[in-house]
Parts: sequence; structure tokens; C-alpha cells
Amino acid sequence: MQINSLVPEEAEMSIIGAILLDEKSLAKIVDKISVEDFSYSDLGKIYKSILKLSDLGKSIDFVTVMDELSNEKFFTQDDLKKLLLLCCETTPCIRNIEYYADIVHKSALAKRLEESLLSTLSDGIDTENPVQEAEALIDKLSHIISQTRDKNLRCLSEISGNLIDYYSGKIEKIENRCDTGYSKIDKILKGMSGGNLIILASRPKVGKTAFAISIAQNVSETGKKVVFYSQEMLGEELCERILSGQAGISMNKLIDNSLLPHEIEKLKNTVQEQKNNIIVNDSAGITVRNIRLNCRMIKDLGLIIIDYLQLMKSNSKHDNRNQEIGAISRELKKLATDLNVPILCLSQLNRVSNENTRPTSSELRDSGELEQNCNKLMLMWCVKKHENFKTVGIDVALNRRGVTGVTLLNFNGEKMQFTQIEERYKEDSNLDADWRNKIYKKSF
Repeated sequence: MQINSLVPEEAEMSIIGAILLDEKSLAKIVDKISVEDFSYSDLGKIYKSILKLSDLGKSIDFVTVMDELSNEKFFTQDDLKKLLLLCCETTPCIRNIEYYADIVHKSALAKRLEESLLSTLSDGIDTENPVQEAEALIDKLSHIISQTRDKNLRCLSEISGNLIDYYSGKIEKIENRCDTGYSKIDKILKGMSGGNLIILASRPKVGKTAFAISIAQNVSETGKKVVFYSQEMLGEELCERILSGQAGISMNKLIDNSLLPHEIEKLKNTVQEQKNNIIVNDSAGITVRNIRLNCRMIKDLGLIIIDYLQLMKSNSKHDNRNQEIGAISRELKKLATDLNVPILCLSQLNRVSNENTRPTSSELRDSGELEQNCNKLMLMWCVKKHENFKTVGIDVALNRRGVTGVTLLNFNGEKMQFTQIEERYKEDSNLDADWRNKIYKKSF
């Protein structure tokens, strides 16, 4: 079946005719179709002239379009007049212009997809790199489809109405949002929403991976899927941490394979009770393009977690690592918006002489752009070490939709479990009196 047979000439002519009969009709479809969507070049030229008149703020009707196209000299005067009259006569109903536009756009989309596939098939598949060829094709097709998902212009009253319906309970949600599962942190964060890039940064060995895994588990328990990109450890190592936390069995026992029969049964029961909503990718050197290809078709995707930013690669070349990390963070922010999914990206902080001091955003490694590109920034550090656990601080240092503040958690590294505590963080609580006196004297 030929693609052109799927595009009734009447649909394209009816769009032109509806606009000529009532120029207000253009506003209903201007963001739905483009000049390139018209399969008949003559009609596409007419639509282009209509858009030009609109951009110039001129009236759009039979006479003005005739005049504009006469200057372009695409048609003879008689042919143009006959074509415009035919468009007006063909239009069944002005009010149905959006329906006509939908027919034209879908047909144009089908044609572009077919052309892309035929082009790939005619060129042949490189047998040396079939996976890369497939990914490039999927990326190309995905780009064609994504162009149809652009948000329409909306009046403020429409957006306000949606919010009121949400506030009053008429609709369940207006955004793809998830929480960390720790009430005190969530009260500060005000949720991780679709389009958000959230950075979780710490110095090495503090426990940010374990905390990210805990967030992944909490989100997965709500029924949403979580894709976890683990570039530091294999999927089996990641799974060990999850099982340790869920079953409450020592990590050392899992690593040493020294489990007692009842502990093995406990692990089996834990696996059976899992909701199976966490998807792991342990490929090294992941790129934003890889993530887009992996995640674009996953239904009920609630969160993407990347461990960690400095291990990612960019699709393009840069002069230095700072520029590359900055570019990756910008691409991640765009990806979060395109997929309407929050992305939690782990990042390293620069080492300092006193590892237990509260970090600042200036310590973000490799790029000064991270703070600028993210929606929320959480800084994590060790406040105090105890015999069998440590107290860690979570500082929501940047929050473009909410407040900032610090929450304390106890972390049992042996069982990979975080526990929320009531204790409040006091500045310099981890420094002894002599050190505080030195700071005090040095400040004057």
C-alpha cells in the first residue's frame, strides 16, 4: 500500500479551505502540523504563505493569500485562483480542522518512518557493528516520533484549572513524581518530579550508592519502575546489597557465602516478595544516548538512577573533562524533560583534609555547571562514626521547588540499612572544642 493513498488530498485541501474561510482556524492547528507535513507541494506552498502572513500580522483570506502567492510566482493567476476556490469548496466543516490536521500529520509521520526504514535497508547493515547500527536506527526513529510529542501552547486558565482539579482531588496527579521514602527528606525536597535532575554528591566511602539503592527500593515498592545504572559494581554486587538490606542479613555472610540453611530460606522468601520493579544496567562508560534508548519505551518508569556521573561518557568531543561533565549534565537535564522522568545522578566530591566536615556545592568534582544544571542538589557526608554504624547528614543544598535543610540518618553498612532519626544537625557538632576555637580565632 502506498503511503500517499493514506493521505486524502481532501484533508490537506480542507485545512487550507478552513483557514481561508475563517483565519481563526489557524490557531487550532498551527502547532499540530508543519509545511513539511503536506504531501502535495502546491498545498504546502499555500500553507507556508499563510504562516508568513500570520507572522507579519496581516489578515488571512482568499485575497491576501492570492496576493502573497502571486508575488512568489509559484502559480499562474488562473491556476492559483482555481486551486484556492477548490480548497474552499472541498472543506466540509470549518470546525473539524483539527481532525483534518491529525490525518495529515499522522500520514506524514508514517511516511517519514517508512523512508527512514527503507533508507537503512537499501544501504545494508554493517555486519561488523550490527548492534550500533540498530541503536542508531532506533535513535533516529525515536527522534522522528518525539517531534510529535511537543507540548501544545496552553492558556494559563487551562493550566490553573488542572491544578485546581488536582488540589481538590478530582484528578490523582499532574506530574510523574516519586519520593525517597524518608519522610523528613521528602518534606524538604517536595518530591522528585518528571523533568528534574537531582544530584546526590558525597566524598568516597560515605554510602551514597547504598542510599541510592534504598531510594530505588522505596520507589519500586510504590509500583513504579526504577532503572539503575551501576557503573562501579556488577548487577550481582548490587543485588547483594539489596538482599542484605531487605532480609537483614550481614553483607559479609553474603560475600563469603557462609549462609546457614534458615538464612538461605529467608533470602528465597525475600526474592519471592520483591515487586521486580528495579531494572539494572551494569555496562561501563554509559552515555546519555544509551540511557535514552534503554528507557524510552519502559512503561510506568518512575525514576532513573545513575551511579555515577564522573564515570559517564559524552557522545561528543570536548576540550577538557570539565566541559564534558558540564555537557553530560545538560544532556541529562534534557533527557529528564523529554522522558518526563526524574533522574537521580550520583556525583563525587573533591577530597578535603578533614573528610567529616560538611561539604559545600563548590566541592562538586570536575564541573562548576552541575549546580547550575540540576533542579535539586543533595550533599551527603559522615557526621559521626559509631562502633557498628555511622550517622550521615543529607543536606538539601539546592531546591528549585521547595526549601533547603539538613536531615540525619543512621547507616548500618553491614546490613545496608538507613534509619531516620529525630536528632537535629548542629553546625560543627563533629568538631571538638579546640578546633572550633581555632576557627573562631582565625575568623577575626
